[in-house]
Amino acid sequence: MVEKELSIFKRYRIPFFAVIFLTTALLSISSRINNVERLAFIDWLFLEITFPFQKAVTYSTEALSDLFDSYVLLVNLKRENVTLKRTVAKLREENNFLREKAIASERLRNLLRFSKKIPGTMLPVQIIGIDPSSWFRTIVIDKGTKHGVNRGMAVVSPEGIVGHVLQASPHCAKVLLITDFNSSIDAIIQRGRARGLVEGNGENLCRLKFAPRMHDIQLGDRVVTSGLGGRYPKGLVIGKISKIKKKSYGLFQQAEIIPSVNFAKLEEVFVITETHPMDIP
Repeated sequence: MVEKELSIFKRYRIPFFAVIFLTTALLSISSRINNVERLAFIDWLFLEITFPFQKAVTYSTEALSDLFDSYVLLVNLKRENVTLKRTVAKLREENNFLREKAIASERLRNLLRFSKKIPGTMLPVQIIGIDPSSWFRTIVIDKGTKHGVNRGMAVVSPEGIVGHVLQASPHCAKVLLITDFNSSIDAIIQRGRARGLVEGNGENLCRLKFAPRMHDIQLGDRVVTSGLGGRYPKGLVIGKISKIKKKSYGLFQQAEIIPSVNFAKLEEVFVITETHPMDIP
């Protein structure tokens, strides 16, 4: 036990003597001055000794206070951010709804104006499906025989010819597009009055066949229905000439036509259930 106490004393002998020396010095100094000066000096010494600790405590407290304030601020900002995101999402949804409503309204106005131009009875229908097969270019509409839609009736839009009814059931019908291989329309070049037969090429284009070689056909010429055959009224737009194939021999020339209708954007169309004669140049 004694050896252990001696070992501890040896280990801390320097701090021990330092404390004794400092205490003795303080007592010696304090005995030489009066009580007031002694207390002032002790206070000064105490302040000097405790200053680093007070400074550290103060900085730590300020740091913790700043950290807490920052945390609270971040929590509030996060809540506000979530609220703002929800508000923005709701406003975007409302804006999109109003935009769609405006587009639909404008589209319906165009359909109404177009329906007044065609002398006949037209039934507005909506496209509800597209044939995914590569054999036929068809769409499905939401009206059928119950609504007066029958096989062979022309289907049009304000932009031009869409196709004709291929099959009809009581509540819906399938429409063969003019771009299908099986579609054919007797047509006229509006500018030069050259006549030919417009057929689909199976993609998104049509081709003009059997146009007399001596007739003048130019790029950009508009192609319209001739009215022959009884299916399509005369003067409805089919498309514009985009390419001409004219050989140095033969009786006919051919041309490629870009349809005036963008089939990828069709939503509503008309079925011409009854036609009347009209004369559109």
